[in-house]
Amino acid sequence: MSLYLGVDIGTTRTKVGCYDAAEGRLIALVSAPTEVREDPWGGRRDASRLTAAVAGLLTELLADPAVRPGAVVAVGVGSVGEEVVMLGAGGEVTAPVPAWFAGHGREAKPLAGEAWAGVDDTFSVFKLLWLRRAGLLGGARTFTGLADFVARDLLADPSAPVFLNVSHASRTGLLDVRAGTLDEDALPSLGLGALRLPELVGSATVVGFTSGAGVLPAGIAVVTGGHDHMCGAYGSGVRKPGDVYVSAGTSEAQLVLVDALPDVVEPGLDVGVFVAGGLRYVHRATPAGRFYQSWRRMLYPEMPDDLLWSEVEAALDTVAPARIDADAREVSLPMDVTRAQAMAGLLKGLAAEADAVTTRLGAAAGTRIADVTVAGVAAGWAPWRRLRQEATARHLHFVTEPEATVLGVAALARKGSS
Repeated sequence: MSLYLGVDIGTTRTKVGCYDAAEGRLIALVSAPTEVREDPWGGRRDASRLTAAVAGLLTELLADPAVRPGAVVAVGVGSVGEEVVMLGAGGEVTAPVPAWFAGHGREAKPLAGEAWAGVDDTFSVFKLLWLRRAGLLGGARTFTGLADFVARDLLADPSAPVFLNVSHASRTGLLDVRAGTLDEDALPSLGLGALRLPELVGSATVVGFTSGAGVLPAGIAVVTGGHDHMCGAYGSGVRKPGDVYVSAGTSEAQLVLVDALPDVVEPGLDVGVFVAGGLRYVHRATPAGRFYQSWRRMLYPEMPDDLLWSEVEAALDTVAPARIDADAREVSLPMDVTRAQAMAGLLKGLAAEADAVTTRLGAAAGTRIADVTVAGVAAGWAPWRRLRQEATARHLHFVTEPEATVLGVAALARKGSS
């Protein structure tokens, strides 16, 4: 028996699962909310508290009767993108972690100048600028992503080099995606020259082993994961050029895998390095989950999901799709609608927007897209699957594994340690 652990640090929940290679499935899973502290810009995290939370979840997972700690071969860590952990000379955390979805980067982006105008304002580089302006970079010497900070914390050697996996580097704004290298000149050009770039490593790379002093037994390989959406794609079997993936989470990420990037990428799309196969991707994120959660809190506060979906299903044929402006984060609906019609209209609008994004990605990649793989918690609801399929002429393959990202991270741990 060979077991592999996957850690997925998501926007709202952190999940830790155990993958049994012989059975080809997750045999145990535990989760807890991913802590976020409110601030005027939309939220920040405490990296040290996060490592403690992950340690608690790993302890809980290893106590599951289905998990034999002695059979665990490797552990991988994936997380949301864009969030950066600032580290001092001794590897200590020196600053809070601005949440990827918060407005810190949007506020600081003008400091970067026109050369950065086309870069997504959630990217890490703008969070670095915000931290500098806020006077929070004084003790920092380098940085890494959230997943790699947690992975490094699991290592036996606390003096190990600070590393950053290439999947998360794709969301920093500092990676030359075509060359697969970090831009050495970017930080100095932005007045951030006091920061050293971390060591760039690939996804599914063994960066060390556990000592046994922490919650995990000694000798377990610690393996880099990647951006949660890319890990979810890998776990869902999206692994070859032309494959398309929709990750229906807080941020609805949609991507198409390519052998080579297009010469020109239109505004509103971005590119990155995939977690396996030497592939690249063309990507578009829509805050569909955030739209949904905001409207749910207004229309169905403290009400069960079953009630919401039963009302939405009854209203689907009575309302037109809402007009969605994902970039402006705006929704337009008629005034004279019931709450169920408002929610159904929002969901139909998001379905139409998803199909339009698929078309854009296909055009950018120079390929006609006929099949799309869709994963996420929302895919577990029949009305959501119905409205998504009815919004497109393409065939949608809905992944039945609700924790595709955890599965993908664990599968990358297996790949890296084999």
